[in-house]
Amino acid sequence: MTRRDVARLLPLLALYLAALAFFPAHPDDEASYVDLAHRLAHGWYVTGDNRALLDPDPSSPDLWFGPGLPGLLAPLAALDVPLRLMRVVGPLVLFGGVLLFYALLRRRWEPPTPLLGAYALGLYPPFWPLLTNLHSEPLAVALVAGGMLGLALHLERPRASTFVLAAGSFAGLALTRVAYGWVLTVVLIASLVWWLGTRSSAASRTALVVAAALLACTPWLAYTQRETGRVYQWGNSGALSLYWMSSPYPGDRGDWRQADDVFTDPALARHAPFFAGLRGLSLGEQNARIERRALRNIAHRPDRYAENVGANLGRMFLNVPYSDEPWQWNDVFYAAPNLLVAIVVVVSALVLVPRRRLLPPETGPFLLIAGAGFLLHAALAAYPRMLAPLMPLVVWFAVLAATTWARERGWNMRERSVFLGAWRRGSSSSVSP
Repeated sequence: MTRRDVARLLPLLALYLAALAFFPAHPDDEASYVDLAHRLAHGWYVTGDNRALLDPDPSSPDLWFGPGLPGLLAPLAALDVPLRLMRVVGPLVLFGGVLLFYALLRRRWEPPTPLLGAYALGLYPPFWPLLTNLHSEPLAVALVAGGMLGLALHLERPRASTFVLAAGSFAGLALTRVAYGWVLTVVLIASLVWWLGTRSSAASRTALVVAAALLACTPWLAYTQRETGRVYQWGNSGALSLYWMSSPYPGDRGDWRQADDVFTDPALARHAPFFAGLRGLSLGEQNARIERRALRNIAHRPDRYAENVGANLGRMFLNVPYSDEPWQWNDVFYAAPNLLVAIVVVVSALVLVPRRRLLPPETGPFLLIAGAGFLLHAALAAYPRMLAPLMPLVVWFAVLAATTWARERGWNMRERSVFLGAWRRGSSSSVSP
């Protein structure tokens, strides 16, 4: 990537800094990330306080967040950098993610396709509110783009550098958004099944990269096991999210609520006896009981869980419905671009599925990551920002579909690498998982 390439994308960085300056700040997870960064700067992480889950004003429930973003902020916290300057990390890492995505597109397509694709990703409006406060999603977007670039390069020509880029990026993703530890686990299993069925080199290389990424997370998993007593515990947030999604009560729509709300919100009073019974237990046992109750609710009322999954999809794409919040005009800010995303996904599938045997080798692995990430978040209480890390994958498939469709109609779409030759020869090698 040249300086000219970076210069062409600099308007996006200006836009992100403007969003930081002009979008209103809003309460979210920022205080927790900053608190965890200060903890790491002093050599520790969790408090060991069993009251964290039910505390009416917790700074950060133990093991609720992965160490990715706090680790990035820790040097700034150690230097006592003011919060307003810490917040610049969001625009910078998101811009870095766009640069990595541009590099990914540039390795396969000639100009102007990479630039158009990078702007299509960078101008996704729901990114912008994430820049007013410290959120993990901008870093997750950058790590997804880095993992995609490394994996695509490694599938084409395996090298130690591409392996490290891919595995390191995916490990960082799992440590930043702990749900992706489970996503990568699913991708590893699916890749192994894919390899057993096809002996595909793309499948074996993907499995090795993902296995290395998970192995790199072993220190974190050993730490969570020591603190919770549970094996392969990526974090403590999933149990409560699943609990709210499993609620069998009328009026509950599966949206996430803080645990202590059950003692103050009359609409949640039906949940209060269960949560009151958690007092005095260790955090590990609290989360284990929440998880067991959630699974029991789903087994007893799968119809209510299915309804809440449908509502959850609405929240991911449209930012509605919520149990206690009516529709607001600013929900259009999420609904309009995400409806376009849904249309793009459907159209891309219609273009690419009939031509799946002619697609580049990274198509299958990218599809596994996107599918596993989307399904996992659909199953647990989610917000529109849960879609953010998936956007590099969505835009990549959109670019692939658009260039494929245009080339078939004789448009002058030029591609790099061996893909164009394979297309012209009508290659029959399958890349589908």
